[in-house]
Amino acid sequence: MTQFGYIAILVLWGCSIALAISCGNIENGSVKPRFFFQRRKRTFECNAGYIAENDNNRIECTSSGWSPVPRCIPIQCGRIENGKIVDKVEEKTTFQCNHGYKSENGINETICTSEGWSPVPICIAPCIITRQQLETKKLLLSNGRRRTVLIQSDQTMEFLCGEHSDLKIPFPIECVDGHMDLPTCISGTGEKCGRPPTIKNGDITTLSLKEYVFGSSVEYKCQHHYIIKGERKSYCYNGNWTKAPVCLEPCVITEEDMRSHNIDLKWASAQKLYVSHGDFVEFKCRSSLSPNSSNNHRVQCNAGQIPYPQCT
Repeated sequence: MTQFGYIAILVLWGCSIALAISCGNIENGSVKPRFFFQRRKRTFECNAGYIAENDNNRIECTSSGWSPVPRCIPIQCGRIENGKIVDKVEEKTTFQCNHGYKSENGINETICTSEGWSPVPICIAPCIITRQQLETKKLLLSNGRRRTVLIQSDQTMEFLCGEHSDLKIPFPIECVDGHMDLPTCISGTGEKCGRPPTIKNGDITTLSLKEYVFGSSVEYKCQHHYIIKGERKSYCYNGNWTKAPVCLEPCVITEEDMRSHNIDLKWASAQKLYVSHGDFVEFKCRSSLSPNSSNNHRVQCNAGQIPYPQCT
């Protein structure tokens, strides 16, 4: 290579370094060195004890700075599952859930503390209903068509039965944490049914009759703090009722249970707390106690059972 060629390489390399310097340093991280001919795009890495806040660690030096802005966060907080961080103002961090996902309780702000995210950012999963599922259940969408659809958690959708079904059920079904119980279309000769089935910790919303005609339905509801699982309505089908729902038991958190595990509620103060099935609750260790590493401070109620964290 000629002397001119070496000089050109040095000039280009110097310009590349200068451009990267003009974008500034990365707090708790650094830009990986790259060759001059790889233009403005770089990758960055975080220092020990830190992790990139989002999956993408490729950045570009522009006239207005790094794009996207590289951020390294303490490992104890970690990335947000099924979501990403979009902004940070002082201590508050704003996050956004991925397409189709929804933040729990509509919360999209959190703070990274020495114990992790507070509150813990949760992106509830969507429901995916395929065309094959609709065909198997003989269902139609509210527009009379069959196609794969994505439904956000807590949203509802109406379904219709196909033309060869005697029983029409255009009522809304709710997507709950990525799960949706699809209704069933039925047809038959029209035999009557007796009294509807009873369920534990729940009842029908209307007075019970001795006899119901084919195609009749009753709707169930659960007692306070209990969560209904399954289709809310049961239908009279050829002398028999379709499957009734069940009421899932809540968790009861008492002062005695918390004392035995050396914990307190993190965000509330109560001697007894009812937590519905599927809901989360956060605990904190009592003063001068440290958490057992095998347990999590944030736990979920599952049909009356809750895995308490243990502080020692």
